[in-house]
Amino acid sequence: MNGLRAVFVKELNEYFATPIALAVVAVFWALCGYLFSFNLFFVNTAQMVTSFHNMIILMILVMPLLTMRIFAEENKTGTIELLLTLPLNDVATVLGKFFAGLFVLFLMVAGTATAVIPLVFYGNPDFGPILGGYVGTFLFGAMFLAIGLAVSSACSNQVVAALITWGILVLLWFIDYPAALNFIPALSAFFLHLSLSAHHVDLIRGVLSGGALVYFCSVILFSLLVAVQVLKLRRLR
Repeated sequence: MNGLRAVFVKELNEYFATPIALAVVAVFWALCGYLFSFNLFFVNTAQMVTSFHNMIILMILVMPLLTMRIFAEENKTGTIELLLTLPLNDVATVLGKFFAGLFVLFLMVAGTATAVIPLVFYGNPDFGPILGGYVGTFLFGAMFLAIGLAVSSACSNQVVAALITWGILVLLWFIDYPAALNFIPALSAFFLHLSLSAHHVDLIRGVLSGGALVYFCSVILFSLLVAVQVLKLRRLR
């Protein structure tokens, strides 16, 4: 537990010691605020569904920038070798970095909650779906973070890590397109289950289905296990 806490604190300090995390959070807040204001004052839609959709799309764009350095920079500079010599197990190392990323993600998502204030004045919001939408949006971000962490663990170049993560996230978003052909019904159902765009329709409305929760938790767990196995392979070199 002490090792996990040490990695968490170290990683959090590195996030805010460089301008990358601050820039990502600031750009995310600015774009979310702009898109929400546009929908509220120009489209006259006093609801959060569109905002949650915009947040998820923006996270696809910015989360790879947040995750690309998690392991890739240490792999490039060689400090990963020093990290592996410390009395830490690989699970604690991965979880410490993951929880630090979750903290930054929480700041990103929580900072947009100020959008609820004008909804109270301009509409009659139902806070249940809003809370559910925030939980769903956070789960999307946590999954993007886990995937980016797994990719970064196998890369020694931050740009390559970001590009591969973008590719995976975009593929998962559009993977349901072949399902429209419906050549093989079972395969089409599988693609629909993997599709982020299919799951996000309910989540942005605050509907947290059991299938979606299992999907997100499974992808997060699988990604973290991949990162742990990559670290184990590096120890054997």
